[in-house]
Amino acid sequence: MRILVDQDMCATSGQCVLTLPGTFRQREPDGVAEVCVATVPQALHAAMRLAASQCPVAAIRVIESDAGDDERVSVDPAPSPAGAERHAAKDQRNPGGHDGTV
Repeated sequence: MRILVDQDMCATSGQCVLTLPGTFRQREPDGVAEVCVATVPQALHAAMRLAASQCPVAAIRVIESDAGDDERVSVDPAPSPAGAERHAAKDQRNPGGHDGTV
C-alpha cells in the first residue's frame, strides 16, 4: 500500500493527522499534510483507508498493490468541487512542487 497526498489540494484541516498521527503530519510553516512513513503496516490499512475517506477535499489517495496485480486506487482520486477549485488556483502553499509521496 502506498499513500499519496496532493499537497496542492490539501485544505490543511488536519483530519488525517487526527485520524493517524503517526502516519501523517502537518508541515510547520503552512499546515499542509505529509505522509511520514515509507511503508504502511498491514495492521493500519483499514485506518489508512478511513483517513483518506475523511479528507474533506479528497487530497489523500490510497494505492494498493499486490504482487502480480496492477495498482488499484481504493479511494476515488477525483477532487470535490472545493478541492478542484483550490487545485486550479495553484496557490503558493507548495512552491517546491513535492507531491507528498513517500
